[in-house]
Amino acid sequence: MGKILSIFNQKGGVGKSTTCVNLGAALASKGKKVLLVDMDPQGNCSAGVGVNSDDLPLTVYDLLDGKKVKKERILEVIQQTSYEGLALLPSNITLSNGEITLSQIMSRENVLSKILDQLKTDYDYILIDCPPSLGLLSINSLVASDGIIVPVAPSYFSIKGIRSLLDTYQLVKENLKPDLEIVGVLVTKYDKRKSISKNIKNTLVDVFGDKVFKTYIRENVQIEYAQDNQTPITFYNQNCPGYEDYEKFAREVLKHA
Repeated sequence: MGKILSIFNQKGGVGKSTTCVNLGAALASKGKKVLLVDMDPQGNCSAGVGVNSDDLPLTVYDLLDGKKVKKERILEVIQQTSYEGLALLPSNITLSNGEITLSQIMSRENVLSKILDQLKTDYDYILIDCPPSLGLLSINSLVASDGIIVPVAPSYFSIKGIRSLLDTYQLVKENLKPDLEIVGVLVTKYDKRKSISKNIKNTLVDVFGDKVFKTYIRENVQIEYAQDNQTPITFYNQNCPGYEDYEKFAREVLKHA
């Protein structure tokens, strides 16, 4: 039975899509079957694995109408990427209508869960790239998940948003998904030359304890080049810190989730 994990933080710019793409690719390179689910209308996760979702006839949005979706229909939407073991449920700007569509549906928080439950036996890991906001798309993602990975960039505003993130997590856990767990907190964009990086990492350890992953993702321009080439770092450059960090992170996820 596959594990469903949401990459979630209401703060934008912390590396959610980057983490979803590169963790997925690193897990796939270790022989795991991985499905990426792009729940962000910006479609960065889709672009990150080389899929031009703007040209696709079907995206995840076409599955969110509240009707019972047969597995055959879901399989029509899933795109196989160029990388062995790595598939994608894509999105594009049409998903920005998802909040309105979902708001008109009974049991609206469970729509994505009913879709992904049908795929759990097909994949070892299903990773959901959540949008940087708290709405029905994010709530659907959390309710569908077994656990959450929280990327946090070392900045004052990132830390300031942690309280609201924890409040959101508690609300979903208490009212919609009692067994939802925080798998871990991942420090991204880490620069050892800056004292704020070390200070914020220490603050996160104070708040989350051993839930903070030992791996942290260093600032590395090769990750940006990989994004420009719409290629996960695993398959772009294996001689850079970005590759080393996501490989190490994948090994940690395999241990804890």
